[in-house]
Amino acid sequence: MDLQSKLNKVQGNESFLERMKRLIPGYDGYVNRDNSRELDTILRNQLALKLESNKTKITNSVSNLSSAGRLFETANIDKIDKKNETAIAKFKSAARGYSGAFDVVKVKEDKLTALYNFDEALLTDVESVCGLFSELEDGSKTGGNIQDAVSKIGATLDGLIQKFNDRENILSNL
Repeated sequence: MDLQSKLNKVQGNESFLERMKRLIPGYDGYVNRDNSRELDTILRNQLALKLESNKTKITNSVSNLSSAGRLFETANIDKIDKKNETAIAKFKSAARGYSGAFDVVKVKEDKLTALYNFDEALLTDVESVCGLFSELEDGSKTGGNIQDAVSKIGATLDGLIQKFNDRENILSNL
């Protein structure tokens, strides 16, 4: 579901008083921009939550390796854990695309839509990372080589973090 359909759904659930406020000139656009920012924040928090599920997979992998006497193989897992934490922090603390009433540079609705679409496109990347962490957990159970999985996860997380850093270009190219 795209941003506009979600905004329409939010607008459809408004009370009578909220619908009446939308008749005030300029207020409708303000509310839509605020709702867009809020929906984007919810989306980014959902992405962060998916990445947080990897913590359990990391803990299980280390436990499995330790139980199998392969503790020496856990050295690089700490690095991907930190990268995962970095990605979570970036998703949770990213700029909301806010501009105040008297700011010189205004964030328009089209930029907010682009921001939301950008964050929504990251869902595929986040699911890919989660799948790789599942492979790591499975490999740690079966006694397989986990170093390839650790390398893939590290590279994929690096790409995800870099892609998310590019998000700032949307806001800075106003």
